[in-house]
Amino acid sequence: MKINEREQAIIALLRERGFISVQELSERLYISPSSIRRDLTRLEALGVVKRNYGGVVATGGNPMAAPIAMRSEINKAAKRAIAKKASMLLRDDMSVLLDDSTTAAAMLEFLAERRNISLFTNNVETAMAATERGIRSYLLGGALPTDSATVTVGKFALDMLRSIHADICFFSASALSEDGELFDSTESHNLLRREMLARSTVRVFLCDGSKFLRTSLYRSTSLDEVDYVCTDVALPPQIPMRQAKIL
Repeated sequence: MKINEREQAIIALLRERGFISVQELSERLYISPSSIRRDLTRLEALGVVKRNYGGVVATGGNPMAAPIAMRSEINKAAKRAIAKKASMLLRDDMSVLLDDSTTAAAMLEFLAERRNISLFTNNVETAMAATERGIRSYLLGGALPTDSATVTVGKFALDMLRSIHADICFFSASALSEDGELFDSTESHNLLRREMLARSTVRVFLCDGSKFLRTSLYRSTSLDEVDYVCTDVALPPQIPMRQAKIL
């Protein structure tokens, strides 16, 4: 399901504000209130937002938890550019972990160019797309949460993950704070991502500029605990880079 630039802008404003009125959206985006209401009706039908007292909130108060079909279209060009830069780390015969993010899923195009890749992921759609590209893929079996039925989480997924060790892990996060801390918005997804990092020799953080200078509820790691950082724009100067290398 593709979303247009105006809908992307609404989602971006919700990331900043949590709640915003129809009138303010109209003023910020220079669009009539009636057009804004039509956009909100479509986004609400897709489960991304909820109309509330003359405005809109993200579903569950969490704008980062938009359905994957929507998230895959947000900053799509930036995600591909990030993945292309990160692909310089790929080699034939690697074992690769991809987290459930759509940014990590953008790596599939470049993984398919390598031979004898073994891919592990907890994202059902990523695993299916990888198989279609001829990549040997393993889905981390686990529960399918009601808020994201295309991603596995929970003890079974963690147990399977603990039985492997990958050469490299490509992962993202909901937010990167000014002190270099990485955060996620969902506890169960964050627990699995942290285990992925522990089970990988090389850890590569993929992040577009919309995540900079933000925080979220659950800390996953810090830039001091990853090996490479790959972004679409330069990191803000206040974010410390003591250990990780920038691609």
